[in-house]
This record gives sequence, C-alpha cells and structure tokens, in this order.
Amino acid sequence: MLVDHFIAISAELTGFSAEELRATGMAGVYRAVVLERAGAERLGRLEAAVTGAGDGPLGLDEEPERELARAVAHLWYLGTWPGLRVPEDSKAQRLAGEPFVVSSRAYTEGLAWRTFHGNAPGTAAQGHGSWSTAPPAGATRDADAAAPAERR
Repeated sequence: MLVDHFIAISAELTGFSAEELRATGMAGVYRAVVLERAGAERLGRLEAAVTGAGDGPLGLDEEPERELARAVAHLWYLGTWPGLRVPEDSKAQRLAGEPFVVSSRAYTEGLAWRTFHGNAPGTAAQGHGSWSTAPPAGATRDADAAAPAERR
C-alpha cells in the first residue's frame, strides 16, 4: 500500500485532513508500523472497507477491520501502537499484540495535542502564565471542519 493510500484511510479514521496528517511527518513511519504489526492483507481489507463506504457513513462490519481502524486512529492520536488481538495459530503476526511507543517524535506529533492547539507535555514550553489566556478565536474543531474534504 502506498503512503498516499494510507494517509487517505487515516484521514477518514481521524477526522484530520490528508494535508494535516502529512504535515506531521509521521505517515511513512506509521504505515511501516501498521504493515509490520497487522500485515499487508489486513491493512488491505481495512482500505477496502473504508474506500467502499463512499460518501456514506463509515461502517466496518468485521471485527478485525474495526480493531485495526481503532489501532490506526490510536497510533495517529497518541503516537503509540495499542496492540492487536492475535489468532493463536498466527506466528507471522506475533508482534501485533505488543503495545509500544513508536518514538519520542511520534508522541510529540500526536493529533491529541492538536485538537486543543497545545503541545505534548514536556516537549515545548507554553510560556509563563499561558494557562491564564483563552485559546485563539476559532480554536474549536466542529464536526464539519474536522471531517475530511471528501465527506463534506
């Protein structure tokens, strides 16, 4: 799967635009993590489910795809791989079930911090007294603004 396809899937799952995801610089790293931990076949099934939704609501009927969708969103928001349930007979996907922090940069670039226009704790000083000032105007993300352009 190409990085652009992974970004398109991720945009649908996170509510951030492809441009916002690309700007984190983490798309290639996250794609590699998902391919290593879940496998190309499982990621391909998720892509088919997401792209098959068209303009309608995203419906993931199969549990493995739902679980992977949650893991991909978790990865983007927190910079950590949450782990996946692994079938007992699967030796190839042994690593899928182990949660881990991808990197310090992944933590810093997590989408969770962008939702409130902040920085990850311990990564950048906000400045003395910054807690006492209101966020900038327009700092809220309503459902329409957060939706990928393809679904608007």
